[in-house]
Amino acid sequence: MVATDTFAQFARRMSSTQGYPYIIIAVTPNPIRQLEPDALRPRAEAMLQTVIDGLTLPPAEIERRLKDVARQQIRPQGVVRSSVPV
Repeated sequence: MVATDTFAQFARRMSSTQGYPYIIIAVTPNPIRQLEPDALRPRAEAMLQTVIDGLTLPPAEIERRLKDVARQQIRPQGVVRSSVPV
């Protein structure tokens, strides 16, 4: 998944409600809407390894890398809300 930093945690929470809490999210700074192609290219290149990892790493390795990150983003300690537990 690709998201701006503003929406990365929301993307993780939404993907977890669909059963994918350990999805790899390539993040770029917000905003991107009005950027010219010359400004977007370095951002895309910076996310390239994350995209490759998301497409090629075994699921067990992805889960191992993201287990703590997903837990914190989906159910932050001390915050009470409705979501799917990790």
